[in-house]
Amino acid sequence: MAGPLEGVRVLELAQGTAGPYAGRLFAGLGADVVKVEPPGTGDVSRARGPFAGGREHRETSIPHLYLNAAKRSATLDLTAAEAPSLVRELAGSAHVVLEDLPAADRGRLALSYESLAGARPSIVVASVTHFGLSGRLAGHRGAEVVDQALSGHMAITGEAERGPLQIGGDLAQYVAGQTAFTGALFALYHALGTGEGQQVDCSVVESFADILDGEAILALNGMPRPRLGNHTADGFLRGRGGLYECADGWVALGQTPGGWEAFAEAVGDERLLDPALATPGGRAARKAEVESIVEQWVARHTKLEIYLGSQTRRNVCGFVATPADLLASEHLRAREYFVSVEHPVAGRAESPGAPFRFAGAPWVAGRAPLLGEHNRAVYVELLGMAPAELERLQSAGVM
Repeated sequence: MAGPLEGVRVLELAQGTAGPYAGRLFAGLGADVVKVEPPGTGDVSRARGPFAGGREHRETSIPHLYLNAAKRSATLDLTAAEAPSLVRELAGSAHVVLEDLPAADRGRLALSYESLAGARPSIVVASVTHFGLSGRLAGHRGAEVVDQALSGHMAITGEAERGPLQIGGDLAQYVAGQTAFTGALFALYHALGTGEGQQVDCSVVESFADILDGEAILALNGMPRPRLGNHTADGFLRGRGGLYECADGWVALGQTPGGWEAFAEAVGDERLLDPALATPGGRAARKAEVESIVEQWVARHTKLEIYLGSQTRRNVCGFVATPADLLASEHLRAREYFVSVEHPVAGRAESPGAPFRFAGAPWVAGRAPLLGEHNRAVYVELLGMAPAELERLQSAGVM
């Protein structure tokens, strides 16, 4: 069965993480995503490690293989004289244009909705930038650490007595990719129903700031909260849930819907059954004592022993899963979360599959394209370019 977006074509003029991740979601749901890359080097992600098999090559970058799965690759030098007309032809064949270009390139290529709507009124143009298409910071450069800092997240991440910390990975970019995908999808829905497209303006900083959730609301009401580190407000101690080091890793202990008594029984220490500890306030008053008992108990057990024992007593508990733990997870395996894909250069590898699923509609688990692999299919078969002209442009380095 085809994916739910079969028949939709997306022109991707984006590199790195945010824009390509939005494109990955489109491709996974069955859309035909034509990714335009610079000739010779390709998307900047192709140079990012780690590399499959430890061999540094533009076709073995693991970030590239993940972010660009199931897409088609066509090369084009966007600075070439021929680029504006070719980009407009490509856009004219698409339902959605997904781009993250600098303002000067966006203007030179006439990639705004207003510029493209004359030829295709239903076109959706989704632009992913660090600070948005308008405002004082529009056009300023950004990076993951900058986006996290300006979004407010770093101010609440880390220990109160130490400096702020960056959240691991490119989380701001992935959140922006999901936001751009969602916005473009809603705009596409509107366009398919009314024939009217629109511009989707996605700012990485705003997308990430949006998930500050209660922290932003507190700040707006003059009640900023200090950095809590691993201390959380939803733990079995008021102000302390957090992480504990166990025999083979770390576990996270949260609230206890099963009741404090159930948690105390799981620990197996009669001191925790003292009636004075039955309330959060009572436990907070003897915080050091309770912490010491819990830490000693945790240190004697493995993360799975604590996790399974706690869950059977309805106590909220998890463990800090390593990538190896995720790959070995019987739960994820049973849900067929991981997909295995064969690549002609990188070989066979597993990667995460669908972040959501539809009953009866499969996730398209295709491989990432080779650089320029689909030049003939895109320029000759899709746009009608003469094969000789394609060869000329490729020889000239335009493609």
